[in-house]
Amino acid sequence: MFEVGIDELPDIHVNQKFEISGFIKNNSNISWEISHGSGMFTYEIFDKEGKAVKQEQNILFRNDIGYALKMESNGIYRNNGLDQRSKEFYEFVIKKPGKYTVKSKAEFRIKNENKGIQELIITSKDYELLVK
Repeated sequence: MFEVGIDELPDIHVNQKFEISGFIKNNSNISWEISHGSGMFTYEIFDKEGKAVKQEQNILFRNDIGYALKMESNGIYRNNGLDQRSKEFYEFVIKKPGKYTVKSKAEFRIKNENKGIQELIITSKDYELLVK
Protein backbone atom coordinates (compact mmCIF):
# COMPACT_ATOMS: atom_id res chain seq x y z
CA MET A 1 0.00 0.00 0.00
CA PHE A 2 2.75 2.50 0.98
CA GLU A 3 6.43 2.56 0.11
CA VAL A 4 9.12 4.43 2.04
CA GLY A 5 12.35 5.57 0.44
CA ILE A 6 14.99 8.28 0.32
CA ASP A 7 15.86 10.72 -2.43
CA GLU A 8 19.05 10.09 -4.37
CA LEU A 9 22.05 11.28 -2.40
CA PRO A 10 24.75 13.50 -3.91
CA ASP A 11 28.42 12.56 -3.75
CA ILE A 12 29.27 12.29 -0.07
CA HIS A 13 32.71 13.21 1.21
CA VAL A 14 34.36 12.52 4.56
CA ASN A 15 33.63 15.18 7.21
CA GLN A 16 31.16 17.00 4.93
CA LYS A 17 27.57 17.57 6.03
CA PHE A 18 24.81 16.08 3.89
CA GLU A 19 21.04 15.81 4.23
CA ILE A 20 18.84 12.78 3.79
CA SER A 21 15.30 13.38 2.57
CA GLY A 22 12.73 10.63 2.89
CA PHE A 23 9.45 10.11 1.09
CA ILE A 24 6.37 7.95 1.21
CA LYS A 25 4.56 6.80 -1.91
CA ASN A 26 0.94 5.72 -2.03
CA ASN A 27 1.07 2.59 -4.20
CA SER A 28 -2.64 1.85 -3.77
CA ASN A 29 -5.38 2.78 -6.21
CA ILE A 30 -7.23 4.93 -3.66
CA SER A 31 -6.53 8.20 -1.84
CA TRP A 32 -5.79 8.20 1.90
CA GLU A 33 -6.12 10.82 4.59
CA ILE A 34 -2.83 10.78 6.47
CA SER A 35 -1.53 12.63 9.52
CA HIS A 36 1.87 12.79 11.18
CA GLY A 37 4.14 14.80 13.44
CA SER A 38 7.30 16.73 12.62
CA GLY A 39 9.34 13.59 13.23
CA MET A 40 7.64 11.51 10.53
CA PHE A 41 10.95 10.40 9.03
CA THR A 42 13.95 9.04 10.90
CA TYR A 43 17.18 7.80 9.36
CA GLU A 44 19.84 5.30 10.33
CA ILE A 45 23.27 4.82 8.78
CA PHE A 46 25.22 1.57 9.17
CA ASP A 47 28.85 0.78 8.37
CA LYS A 48 29.96 -2.31 6.41
CA GLU A 49 29.90 -4.40 9.63
CA GLY A 50 26.28 -3.41 10.25
CA LYS A 51 27.06 -1.14 13.21
CA ALA A 52 25.06 2.08 13.54
CA VAL A 53 27.09 5.20 12.76
CA LYS A 54 26.58 7.54 15.70
CA GLN A 55 26.39 11.27 15.16
CA GLU A 56 27.72 14.02 17.41
CA GLN A 57 24.63 15.85 18.56
CA ASN A 58 23.85 18.75 20.78
CA ILE A 59 20.45 19.15 22.34
CA LEU A 60 17.80 18.09 19.85
CA PHE A 61 14.43 19.80 19.68
CA ARG A 62 11.18 18.88 17.99
CA ASN A 63 7.92 20.79 17.97
CA ASP A 64 4.94 18.52 18.50
CA ILE A 65 3.12 19.97 15.53
CA GLY A 66 0.69 17.92 13.48
CA TYR A 67 0.23 17.70 9.73
CA ALA A 68 -2.80 16.33 7.89
CA LEU A 69 -3.30 15.84 4.16
CA LYS A 70 -4.98 13.75 1.53
CA MET A 71 -2.53 11.57 -0.35
CA GLU A 72 -3.67 10.69 -3.84
CA SER A 73 -3.13 7.34 -5.51
CA ASN A 74 0.52 7.06 -6.70
CA GLY A 75 1.28 10.34 -4.91
CA ILE A 76 4.66 10.99 -3.30
CA TYR A 77 5.02 13.01 -0.10
CA ARG A 78 8.10 14.49 1.59
CA ASN A 79 8.30 16.33 4.91
CA ASN A 80 11.55 16.40 6.91
CA GLY A 81 10.01 18.68 9.54
CA LEU A 82 12.11 21.66 8.45
CA ASP A 83 11.93 24.49 10.98
CA GLN A 84 10.01 22.16 13.33
CA ARG A 85 12.89 20.00 14.54
CA SER A 86 16.67 20.09 14.82
CA LYS A 87 18.50 19.63 11.52
CA GLU A 88 20.53 16.87 13.17
CA PHE A 89 17.53 14.58 12.64
CA TYR A 90 18.23 14.66 8.88
CA GLU A 91 21.74 16.14 8.51
CA PHE A 92 24.73 13.82 8.91
CA VAL A 93 28.53 13.71 8.79
CA ILE A 94 30.57 10.55 8.21
CA LYS A 95 34.18 10.56 9.34
CA LYS A 96 35.60 7.56 7.44
CA PRO A 97 35.48 6.71 3.74
CA GLY A 98 33.78 3.51 2.63
CA LYS A 99 30.46 1.87 1.86
CA TYR A 100 27.52 2.47 4.17
CA THR A 101 23.86 1.53 4.27
CA VAL A 102 21.03 4.00 4.91
CA LYS A 103 17.50 3.16 6.05
CA SER A 104 14.54 5.44 6.48
CA LYS A 105 11.57 4.85 8.74
CA ALA A 106 8.25 6.68 8.43
CA GLU A 107 5.66 6.89 11.21
CA PHE A 108 2.21 8.19 10.32
CA ARG A 109 -1.50 7.52 10.66
CA ILE A 110 -4.14 6.81 8.05
CA LYS A 111 -7.87 7.14 8.30
CA ASN A 112 -9.41 3.84 7.25
CA GLU A 113 -13.19 3.83 6.87
CA ASN A 114 -13.41 0.21 8.04
CA LYS A 115 -10.82 0.23 10.83
CA GLY A 116 -10.71 3.86 11.99
CA ILE A 117 -7.32 5.49 12.55
CA GLN A 118 -4.38 3.13 11.98
CA GLU A 119 -0.81 3.80 13.10
CA LEU A 120 1.74 2.79 10.47
CA ILE A 121 5.50 2.36 10.87
CA ILE A 122 7.19 1.46 7.60
CA THR A 123 10.91 0.96 6.99
CA SER A 124 12.57 1.46 3.62
CA LYS A 125 14.80 -0.96 1.80
CA ASP A 126 18.56 -0.54 2.31
CA TYR A 127 20.18 2.20 0.26
CA GLU A 128 23.90 2.09 -0.46
CA LEU A 129 25.97 5.16 0.34
CA LEU A 130 29.56 5.59 -0.82
CA VAL A 131 31.64 8.05 1.18
CA LYS A 132 34.82 9.27 -0.51
